[in-house]
Amino acid sequence: MNVVRTAAQAAAELSNVLSRIDEGSVQTLVDSALKARKVFFTGCGRSLLALRGIAMRFMHIGLQVHVVGDVTTPAFTGSDLLIVGSGSGETSSQINFATKAKSTGGKVALITTKPQSTMADLSDFLVVIPAMVERAGGKELAPPTLPGGTLFEESMLVLGDAMILDMAEKRAFEVGERFPLHANLE
Repeated sequence: MNVVRTAAQAAAELSNVLSRIDEGSVQTLVDSALKARKVFFTGCGRSLLALRGIAMRFMHIGLQVHVVGDVTTPAFTGSDLLIVGSGSGETSSQINFATKAKSTGGKVALITTKPQSTMADLSDFLVVIPAMVERAGGKELAPPTLPGGTLFEESMLVLGDAMILDMAEKRAFEVGERFPLHANLE
């Protein structure tokens, strides 16, 4: 196997998926995050790892952010936004968190590959990342180069980093080589 060629193939697939995301849905997420008092993130596995990276960048531009489950996470209120990353939209723990968030009057955003799912039904809005293996004429098309949900997870991370540039511009926050709020106890 040629690892570099495989990585390039995966990057091309990533570019293809990102170019098919609806910009309007992303702008709704951006605007909602900027209006929220606090932004909470939740997901499982590698989706949660990608969301942690996005949460860090939200913090870097001055938003108050929290990752559900961290010991310092405060109460969720009606002024807050919960961003859920779930490829399937059926992860039971995430459904429970979204249900609880909705009961407080807060907003729920879903980043997913499945616009028809339990989580999608609970969400106020969603961003669909078209990273699933598709079928054409009943025949499965070639699966992504990288295994599992990698295409979804990496798409979510790259999309989140691109959102930061838009959010920083809307907040007149200067994004330089180093974010002023970047951790300095390193």
